[in-house]
Amino acid sequence: MIDTYIQKFFDMMMECYGVSSWIYDDDLEVLYTTSESPNLYKVLLLGKGRKEAILEHYSQKDSPLIVSDDIGLMWGVVKNKRKKDDGTYFILGPILNKEPTPQIWNDLLEPLSLEFSNKWNLISNLKYLPCISIIVFFQHVIILSYYVNQENIRTSNFDYYTTRQVSKKKANEEKKGKAPHASPLTEKKLLDMVRTGNLDYHKVLAEAGVASPGIRVDSSDPIRQAKYSVVAFITLCTRAAIEGGLSSEMAYTLSDTYIQSVDNSHSVSQVAAVSHTMYDDFIRRVNRLHNTEGVSKAVRDSCDYIDVHPEEEITLSFLSDKVGYSENYLGRKFKAEMHMPINAYLRKARVEKAKMLLLFTNESIQDIADELHFCSQSYFAEAFRKETGLSPLEYRDKNKKNSTE
Repeated sequence: MIDTYIQKFFDMMMECYGVSSWIYDDDLEVLYTTSESPNLYKVLLLGKGRKEAILEHYSQKDSPLIVSDDIGLMWGVVKNKRKKDDGTYFILGPILNKEPTPQIWNDLLEPLSLEFSNKWNLISNLKYLPCISIIVFFQHVIILSYYVNQENIRTSNFDYYTTRQVSKKKANEEKKGKAPHASPLTEKKLLDMVRTGNLDYHKVLAEAGVASPGIRVDSSDPIRQAKYSVVAFITLCTRAAIEGGLSSEMAYTLSDTYIQSVDNSHSVSQVAAVSHTMYDDFIRRVNRLHNTEGVSKAVRDSCDYIDVHPEEEITLSFLSDKVGYSENYLGRKFKAEMHMPINAYLRKARVEKAKMLLLFTNESIQDIADELHFCSQSYFAEAFRKETGLSPLEYRDKNKKNSTE
């Protein structure tokens, strides 16, 4: 018997988005689905090594799995940890994360051993697949995971498996050129740089490619492919930063911000700019932690709160209540350990947040100044120039010019 809440969620996904829901047993045999063409969609999910990948993943982990390919098909897989009689795997999909084209259907069907009538039937059904943004889909996988396992997770908890639909022509072309992926060794080096806060990362990043160790820009929709690849890279960097000592609250807040920036990007270069900014940001934050190991917990907690909430009206009184010290004592202790007063640290944190807003949003400079509680636009410009050497407008113009195609 399906849980009432899960059933209502499945009904909502079909009614509002047209997304099919599935329940599979231990051997990935269908127990229940809302799909009107279960046999055809099952072929898509379990073909091209995806069945083996799902079983292998869950033989080692129990985290949600995003399964996709580079033509835009995507599924979200959640394993039932509570082991009731309602099935082992709960799955949403397939959805398309980019607008379909005739070439997409050709790339999809070419490797499948189907009779012509079945291929035609499959195309007819696929034309009605919902096209949903990555962020929206991930949010619903999070909701499904909550209903199935009664636990709160983030996109940073996801794992990813991507299969590649390559035509014979593309395969022959690739044999003559370089491999599109960075090596596992390069990926490990990238993540080790985050864990250790190593600022000398530029050479390793250059080895990895345009924007991340997994990015490819040879599919029929390079922007969508770049977005998916960088979301996966952000997830890996988030975990590496936590392993390096960054607080979970800070890491997840940054992850959510950068993933939203990726979703709002309109070119591969913009996606790459988000990826580079994110990577540098995580490394510098971990590096700063490692270089302030002698800082007390009260001061570290104060820094963490400021870093996560720079848009709030933070006062010395508020922080002293939060860490349990008097205002005078915390003020002196903070300045002695961080070599700057709290208001200077807060100003630096707000400038860092302003840099992200200038790069990844279209908010006006006045709105950004107001949002971050600078008393005037001129004071904001003065503080920003002190930290960066540029005015907010110069910073936006310079960096956006570098991130457009």
